[in-house]
Amino acid sequence: MGTLFRIAWRNVWRHGKRTALTVITMAFGLGMYIGVGSMLKGMDRGGLENILTLTDSSVRISTKAYEDERRSSPLEYGLPDPRALDTAVRKDSRVQATTFRTRFIGQLSNGRDSIPVMAVAVDPVGDADVFELEKFTVGSWFAGKDARQIVLGRVLAKDLGVKVGDWVTLAARTRYEAQNADDFLVAGLIDSSEPSVNSSGVYISFADADNFLDLEGLRTEMAVRMVNRVNLKDLMADSDDLAASVSARFPALAAKSFGEVGRQFLEIAKVKSKGTGVIIVIILLIAGVGIANTVLMSVYSRVREIGVLRAFGFKPKAISRLFLIEGGLIGLIGSLAGVVVGIGMTAYLVYVGFPLDSMMGDGAGFGMPIWGTLYGEWDVVSMIQAAVFGVLVALLASRSPAKKASKLEVTDALRFV
Repeated sequence: MGTLFRIAWRNVWRHGKRTALTVITMAFGLGMYIGVGSMLKGMDRGGLENILTLTDSSVRISTKAYEDERRSSPLEYGLPDPRALDTAVRKDSRVQATTFRTRFIGQLSNGRDSIPVMAVAVDPVGDADVFELEKFTVGSWFAGKDARQIVLGRVLAKDLGVKVGDWVTLAARTRYEAQNADDFLVAGLIDSSEPSVNSSGVYISFADADNFLDLEGLRTEMAVRMVNRVNLKDLMADSDDLAASVSARFPALAAKSFGEVGRQFLEIAKVKSKGTGVIIVIILLIAGVGIANTVLMSVYSRVREIGVLRAFGFKPKAISRLFLIEGGLIGLIGSLAGVVVGIGMTAYLVYVGFPLDSMMGDGAGFGMPIWGTLYGEWDVVSMIQAAVFGVLVALLASRSPAKKASKLEVTDALRFV
């Protein structure tokens, strides 16, 4: 076997250009597999973090009637006893903070153009304990009380042509179906990692909303932030457990957990990653064809050599094994090169990141769950899978040429010119 390896290693580099081209193709395909996998995992992580910290929180609680008509954000289905609910939820030691919100449909105008919006009334202090919108706000998150204030997503503000310090008009139906409109001072602009917040976020304080919408203390939903866990599954399980506890204690309420939302998000992400995986597989199949061609050319260019080896006593199985080893070595070299390329791509994504905002301008995220800079994730499993898959592809591609070499007759091979 040692002799076969030495001969195979020499023959791999006998046609260096062919081998190099095959290795480069494999390195590109496997490197892309690892790099794209890192990017997708980073996108999944970023999307889940956005759900937790910018849009939905660990657990979102509303009435069942409200949840059935959630898209229209009705103001007639408020929480029946917010204070009692808050007291009950906070008894759970895993709960870090809670806040209330009231969503409503409005019309935002700069005096010339008007845009329909889904607005949210919040408690500025309590909301900052649960969500991290304040961290991404340029300007202020409801500082001062001299005028009615509004905080907008950066892209939405750009569409309206307004900036911090400008005035906009917000129109909406009140709790009692009356139409109301008032001017609001743009206090801050949100430039977050969540595309939907940037493109459509509209926030006003309860201090202004109670009068503007005749809320009279109405709150349509509660958002709960739970203690962070290192393991995502544990965090999902905690949120599922709290949601189930709330639903059991308050039958009229609907509690949606991060576990439920997160699993739906990951299922969608899996479908997207499969599409990307198909492209990478096609690249690797092309590399496999290259390996098969390299080994087959090696067979045809070494017919006399095969005859000499057979004359020296090499069995057909040994000849077949020789060419399989050659293909395997090419696959191993290509796989190792691909892993090195993948590690380089992953390191860049982890420590530098991919600037989505500068590459795509002010696009609405193109369906992506995050915005700004996309960071990757280290994934050792993908690297091992890529390496093993590359070697297997090489061995399978070498199988047919190796069989062909083993079937050559000694006399025919020695007479070959």
